[in-house]
Amino acid sequence: MANRKLYSPYQISNMSESAIRKAYSELRSIANKRISRLNVSGLTFKQSKFPTIKELESGKPNRTLGSTISSALADVSVFLRSPRTTVSGLKQYYRDFQEMMSEKGYEDLVKDVGSIRNTLLFLDSIRETANDKLLPSGDALDALQETERLKIPIEKVIENIDLFVAHLDDLENVQPTKGGRTFSSRRLNALIKKWEK
Repeated sequence: MANRKLYSPYQISNMSESAIRKAYSELRSIANKRISRLNVSGLTFKQSKFPTIKELESGKPNRTLGSTISSALADVSVFLRSPRTTVSGLKQYYRDFQEMMSEKGYEDLVKDVGSIRNTLLFLDSIRETANDKLLPSGDALDALQETERLKIPIEKVIENIDLFVAHLDDLENVQPTKGGRTFSSRRLNALIKKWEK
């Protein structure tokens, strides 16, 4: 990608339509090869590929993208800028994340690729639910550890993430432990009962 041009929204706004179409087709091809490699690697959840110009123009893209070719070019440029869109870059990101989480006492949440993926998905879900507002990620991770201990599938937590975020403070024990805050199994089980209603 070193000699490949990536585009900012400002640059795109100054390009002709034919240049935008050409650039998108070229970058889409590179991005979709990366997505194919990532999907085969088993390191990520399956990702859908960037749509063709024809699919964009038909209004039925197979990916959540802007409806114009200009916004799709901006999206594919953002995708290709991320080091996590290559297999080696994603492996390095996982190693760094695993090391950081282990240092903070959450090694059980990052013991293998599957648990790393689930923990990252959980954190992304919390951020989306809170509209990217800052949340107490340590508190959320403590609660996630407790759900793991109680053998509650992470899918159940993510499926009910709105309720989980709304009641995050309710899960805190009054007495913090030496290692920081802990969460009440009784309160967590009460929250799970609300999920099941």
